[in-house]
Amino acid sequence: MFCNKCGNKVDSDQQYCNKCGNLLLYNKRDTIDFNRYNINNNKRKTSITIPIIITIILVITIVVSVYFILNNNNKNDYILDNSLVGDEQETTTDVQTTTSSKNTAKGKYKTSIITDNVYSGLTIKNVSDANRLIEKDSEDQKKTDYSKEIIQIENDIINKYSITAVNLKEMDIKFAKELENVIKDIYTNYPSARGYLTNLTLTNLDMSEAGVIALFRPIFMFGTSNTKTTRPWVIKTQIQLNAKYFLNPERIDVAVEASSKSGHFPKNATKYSPVAHEFGHYLSFIALLNQYNMDSLIIVEDSKLQNYYDIFKDFANGTFSKKMLQEAHQNYIRDNGNIDFDKWRGQISEYALSKDESGNYIYDETIAEAFHDVYLNDKNSNIVSKYIVEVLKKYIEN
Repeated sequence: MFCNKCGNKVDSDQQYCNKCGNLLLYNKRDTIDFNRYNINNNKRKTSITIPIIITIILVITIVVSVYFILNNNNKNDYILDNSLVGDEQETTTDVQTTTSSKNTAKGKYKTSIITDNVYSGLTIKNVSDANRLIEKDSEDQKKTDYSKEIIQIENDIINKYSITAVNLKEMDIKFAKELENVIKDIYTNYPSARGYLTNLTLTNLDMSEAGVIALFRPIFMFGTSNTKTTRPWVIKTQIQLNAKYFLNPERIDVAVEASSKSGHFPKNATKYSPVAHEFGHYLSFIALLNQYNMDSLIIVEDSKLQNYYDIFKDFANGTFSKKMLQEAHQNYIRDNGNIDFDKWRGQISEYALSKDESGNYIYDETIAEAFHDVYLNDKNSNIVSKYIVEVLKKYIEN
């Protein structure tokens, strides 16, 4: 058999590819299941790792195969991308980038920001090197046709809240300022959240993701080193805003208001508040990192590889998210009496009971909705949300 990421021949009993380090799992519950806020329905699509057809290897070069796999995966939910990891390179300092064509299109309600560049053949020694790579990729896209007012807002967010790179290029200035206020409120209440998020950016999504307002992408393979193992790896942790909505404030306003009134989202949701939902996912991810004693995932070295894969699987399966919810549920029962776990979660919103395409509950959506509710309604938020956020805050602070 062959690795579904780089095409390297592997044994059937291997857990990891010995060339690119890819986790060789083909069950879709074992692929990372990215969280996203969807207007159209309460199910989030689960990425499926697609095996490479062996005959491709016979008719095209491995370079073309890698390029094909990268673009094929980009059509899904941005699963962990090891596709450009290669053998140890000589002493070249060439940096290669690959760009999905769907991200370069310009037009009404589309952004020209490229969110899926991937770099290989790097010399990465520490977190500072990784941050500089992410910063440069972002800054290179600000050299032409970029509003000075937007750049100022981006720089304010970067400097005040320790987000490595911010790209809001075509966003309305007033809307961008209101977005900054959302971020300010969150980081004021959760100061320990600084330093984990590498990117806040507009992005273009394809038609299969048409109803997605925003999404949290905790793990994106952004860069690999010119070493035998290709590590250290550079990982981006991102909140991405669908340009279709965030470049059209009126559209997002109508859609979110309708979803809030119907109970699909928490009450009083606004066009700004879906970002709070994604930050709920982000905070939940920080709590997970704390459980594994990981300061961040921006650098993955050989010594931290097992931790990296453990976090990858835990987040995909929702193991720790469910644990936090169960703890909050028991706290609630202690104070208020017994109630069924799922009925209890469903009091927040319909979206709090989201399932994937296999019919499995996405427990992290409950946490994100609870955080969204408390952000919006504070003391008037649902009592269930308050219990969940209390537990979330405990694990973040610890």
